[in-house]
Amino acid sequence: MSETRIYKAPEKERISFIKKKQQHQNGLKFQPENSNFGFLCLLMTSTMLPFLVGYHFTLVNPIIPALKIMYNETYMSRYGEAMSDSTWLGLLTMSVSSIVIGAFVGGTTTKFLLNFVSSKRLNQIAHVINLIAIVVSSLIGGVTQSYEAFIAGRLIAGIPCGITFNLAPMLVAELSARRKRGFWESTIGVSISFGFLIAAILAHPKVLGSLTLWPVLIGLGLLPSFIYLIASINIPETPYYLLRHGRKEEALDVLTELRKNEDESVAKQEVEEIENEIGDSGKVYGIVKILKNKQYRNQLIAVFALYANLMLCGVNNILFYSDLIFKEAGISADNVTFATIGVFALQFVMALIGAKFVDRFGGLKVTIAGSIGFIVSLTLFTVSQAMVYKQNSAVSSPLRTTADERLLTNGSAFASVTHSTFTAETTSLIASAQNGANPWSFVSVLAIGIFMVAWSGGTHISTFALLGELTIEPTRATCFSYGNAVMWTTSWIVSFVPPYLQEALGPYSMVIWLGLTVFFLVYMVICIPDTKGRTTKQIQAKFGGKTDSSASFGIVLTEVESLNV
Repeated sequence: MSETRIYKAPEKERISFIKKKQQHQNGLKFQPENSNFGFLCLLMTSTMLPFLVGYHFTLVNPIIPALKIMYNETYMSRYGEAMSDSTWLGLLTMSVSSIVIGAFVGGTTTKFLLNFVSSKRLNQIAHVINLIAIVVSSLIGGVTQSYEAFIAGRLIAGIPCGITFNLAPMLVAELSARRKRGFWESTIGVSISFGFLIAAILAHPKVLGSLTLWPVLIGLGLLPSFIYLIASINIPETPYYLLRHGRKEEALDVLTELRKNEDESVAKQEVEEIENEIGDSGKVYGIVKILKNKQYRNQLIAVFALYANLMLCGVNNILFYSDLIFKEAGISADNVTFATIGVFALQFVMALIGAKFVDRFGGLKVTIAGSIGFIVSLTLFTVSQAMVYKQNSAVSSPLRTTADERLLTNGSAFASVTHSTFTAETTSLIASAQNGANPWSFVSVLAIGIFMVAWSGGTHISTFALLGELTIEPTRATCFSYGNAVMWTTSWIVSFVPPYLQEALGPYSMVIWLGLTVFFLVYMVICIPDTKGRTTKQIQAKFGGKTDSSASFGIVLTEVESLNV
């Protein structure tokens, strides 16, 4: 008589089986995971272009002294006289803010461009534009010493930066398995923050931020684009794009590659889900319809407020001018870039953990906490700067040309020194400026650190998550499109006006951002509903001016209950 053997599955297999059985009993479908190939596709998509956003936005900050010398040399060779303070100020603001003008163009044309090319192809085009921008600003601008070429290159570099904010989240959503989508979306913000940090480190005058090496600093931005363009040869079109164009078999093959241990039956199931999602996407409402309906209009206003708050807190003032801010606050010229590096390192760490705060507390609470952080930091910074100004009123603004700089750059005296001597003397001049930092100077650094923690670990992460929850499918595309225009317009304002505010208001130049932050905080508390644990119906009831009883008492409907409403 043969013995019957009973197979006992290993512990891991039994646990996996129990979980799948529980999912089946609860009516939930098994959710696939990304394969190793899918991981690499998502890594290239969610990091390369966003990293360049942070890199391009920050690298000019520490090299402003080198740019001032280069601009003076070019101006002297053309006109035979030293550049005036007003001319330098105008060129500085254009050099810094031109990237935001390009970002406005890229951000507002993304939807239009996607009518002609796929999202993958547009991502490739964005990287090619980045290569062109770097050639113009680094190679042409560096060789010819032309500030027009540098500004033009920055303008072109802004176009892929603007495209990134629309395209990267879309690509991630269409490539990733649903259960890992939130993680990969968060890597976009982390990559931008990492770009801030790397740019601040490499742009230090003792690294690549010198008068002779700044073109190399900009040129390093070629590497992420080269890496992506090579890798993109093997990155497929997204399954969503393929299904929209009737290429179902190809979409099935792509999903099988992108998912871990995916057999054809599971891939077919995911294809059906995507087809249902595409088919149920509904009609997109235009701006006129949105403005006529109270509920949709309030959605649009909320989107505008969140986008504006993201920039009008004054973040670009710090990203673009932190070295000048710290110098004005009394930090010695030798240490201002180290202070910037420290602040950006801190904000990068906070960006890594910020997504967990959003998941636990919800987007609105984290955004409000970020705004409170802005108010505390801007108040603290203004007080500290006022004390520095009071104790050392003789220190002139670093935005002005000092008497010693004029001596180095006037007529024959400027022409008589060799390039190396001029560079050494000017570097020595900058290094010797404002050596007497007092304790209030370090309070200023602390205040800026608090600000960047509140922005990177809070508002920057939470705003985009909140926007998706406040809008609905028919209004989302239009609200985001116009909201993107608001974001880049306010971003340009915060990039262009700070030097003029510094000239006009001195130690109180940050007060305007403080006032705007308070305004948006009051609006958010009163007018924007908390989305954590709320259904779409409850959220929209707030915008429509209706009282939803379940929302009033904080009742959270389950997924099944909400489908029966």
